[in-house]
Amino acid sequence: MTAQREWFEKDYYAVLGVAQNAPAKDITKAYRKLARQYHPDANPNNAAAEERFKEISAAYDVLGDEERRREYDEVRRLGPGAFGGPGNGSFRFDMGDMAGAGGLGDLLGQMFGGGSRRNGAGVGPQRGSDLEAALTIDFVDAAKGLTTSLHINSEAVCSTCAGSGARTGTTPKRCARCAGRGVTETNQGGFAFSVPCSQCAGRGVVIEHPCGTCRGTGVELRDREINVRVPAGVADGSRIRIKGRGAPGRNGGPPGDLFVICRVAPHPVFARDEMNLLVRVPVSFTAAAL
Repeated sequence: MTAQREWFEKDYYAVLGVAQNAPAKDITKAYRKLARQYHPDANPNNAAAEERFKEISAAYDVLGDEERRREYDEVRRLGPGAFGGPGNGSFRFDMGDMAGAGGLGDLLGQMFGGGSRRNGAGVGPQRGSDLEAALTIDFVDAAKGLTTSLHINSEAVCSTCAGSGARTGTTPKRCARCAGRGVTETNQGGFAFSVPCSQCAGRGVVIEHPCGTCRGTGVELRDREINVRVPAGVADGSRIRIKGRGAPGRNGGPPGDLFVICRVAPHPVFARDEMNLLVRVPVSFTAAAL
């Protein structure tokens, strides 16, 4: 699950002004309406509008994606309180699964002496982060649509070790402490806690000879060229989602997505008003009177 801390705190349905059972088309419609209203280009030098636009975009990033919306609904349904109290008998709690709940695993780890040692690597596969990039396109190209290239500088799978984190000619070894599971268990007062292994930091493997390029992380910062297909009629501020082209995942997890924000350059003659095309033609007073 790729839940983030703000999922517990933010009601994205309220942000977009839609019901929790609203169909996808209503969510998209609400997002587009609010995005036009609070877009920075329509509200220059308005910090409040800019912040509201960011909030709207964050809400749509989750609710506009079927899989992420399902995860969000599940997280909101359970809530932080769903993990409190042992009830009758022992209660099993995987602190690594709470990596997205923001420090709750660390807090419980400190209380019971284990600690959730998350130094960049959680237990099990982790989805890579989503990335954003801006793309400026010509007004006519926005109307007709095009396929173009976008150059970004971001994290990518290490080209030297192919993401293993190990020096060429060597391989990561299975962690002896956790037997490759990435977690160890501890019992306190009837609670069975699974905590990230302190030996391998939850990865399940130990890199004895780190890659010199990525220093054992499996990722490096480099320039990438991404092909972007811009659909015809794209509006200024629209977001195009490219699956799997975000930051690489960790521990065998899938990569994140890339969100391309389209910036449509103004045209000297034509302008767009929602789905209408406007044209400004200078005429003399005499011609206008005829």
